[in-house]
Amino acid sequence: MKLEVLFLIALVAIMGCERVELLPGADERQIEYVTEIAYTHVLQVGPTREFTTIRQAAGAAGDSTLIEVDAGTYKGDAVTTVWEQDELYIRAVGGEVILDANGKAQAGKGIWEIAGGNIKVEGFTFINARVSDKNGAGIRFNKGRLTVDNCKFLHSECGILTANSGGTLIVHHTEFGYLGYGDGRSHNLYVGQIDTFLMTGSYSHHANNGHLVKCRARFGLLAYNRITNENDDSYNASYEVDLPDGGTHILVGNIIQQSEKSPNTSIIAFNEENGHWNENALYLSHNTILNSKATSSPLFVPASRLPASGVVMVNNLFSENIQNLAANFLSVDKGNLTYKKSDLNADYLPSARLSESTKDKLEPDIDNYLPNKLTSAGFSLIPASEYHHPCRSIPLTAPPAIAGASQQSF
Repeated sequence: MKLEVLFLIALVAIMGCERVELLPGADERQIEYVTEIAYTHVLQVGPTREFTTIRQAAGAAGDSTLIEVDAGTYKGDAVTTVWEQDELYIRAVGGEVILDANGKAQAGKGIWEIAGGNIKVEGFTFINARVSDKNGAGIRFNKGRLTVDNCKFLHSECGILTANSGGTLIVHHTEFGYLGYGDGRSHNLYVGQIDTFLMTGSYSHHANNGHLVKCRARFGLLAYNRITNENDDSYNASYEVDLPDGGTHILVGNIIQQSEKSPNTSIIAFNEENGHWNENALYLSHNTILNSKATSSPLFVPASRLPASGVVMVNNLFSENIQNLAANFLSVDKGNLTYKKSDLNADYLPSARLSESTKDKLEPDIDNYLPNKLTSAGFSLIPASEYHHPCRSIPLTAPPAIAGASQQSF
């Protein structure tokens, strides 16, 4: 049995999602998310193994199988496949495993299609996914529960693209970069109308006219990520985080940066399209949000889509050229501070001067702004970790002392 702890904050049974449990030694306000892959068979892939291609192993695998792929580069038809099993764990061993589509695709969708039950993917780099529809993905997730851990999605039209068919997507310690066809319809990470989306300790950057994270899920948690388009003139991410269908979303401890080439004047968008879900609420806590344009607003929410009770913004840190912080759709606007861009270094850490000047200015008791059904289940707006580049999150050794995502200074 494979047991791993993926998140410090996770979904709860009352949201209609997978089982959660408080693990021994965990902080009382933290709920650990547990993914179990109970495999009974092992298949190995590599030049000297029984299976020399990933496609062969996918055809031979049954439920409850561990598939180990030896380090190396696998190309074309050797890597494109569909996974339809349950309790399947696919991992790279011995070093980096590069899956290069090299002009090939699974069913016109991308490199891998996930259409099974509980599946975990670990340690793979997906590159060069392109299809005729201009949305070739490293992984096309159709149904079930998919966990992606310690992977990279690079130089394709999409990183991960999901169907609108329910299910849960978990992304942990994973990189998305240099993605998008360029027409604004393909994105680094595009989550459809699924039940649950969790992303932590990950890095999304350099989108080609698409969004760095786009999510239509009913419930989303983005914690301790770096979502930054940097300032490469060849890439112009649209929204950094786009949540067009509403739903319930919690953003805690993220570093979010808008490129000076972005075509949008807002950094995060919420519920601006369909109003698909019955409950719509957005919680922004301890994020560091940087605008590299001349001016920009942090958040776009159409007045027709959301009542004033829908957005909580507490203890965030904004660059001084961000405007309209006190928008009329905010139900809570507390402890949010601004800073000069010179007070952040290249890793978005605050200077000692900024840290000292903002100490003891936090809004206290911010969990009071969460509904009882979330706090009683263990959710918190107080960060327990922070992002560590590249693609890691590290636990905090003390409660946060300043606004923003980073508690350490340069």
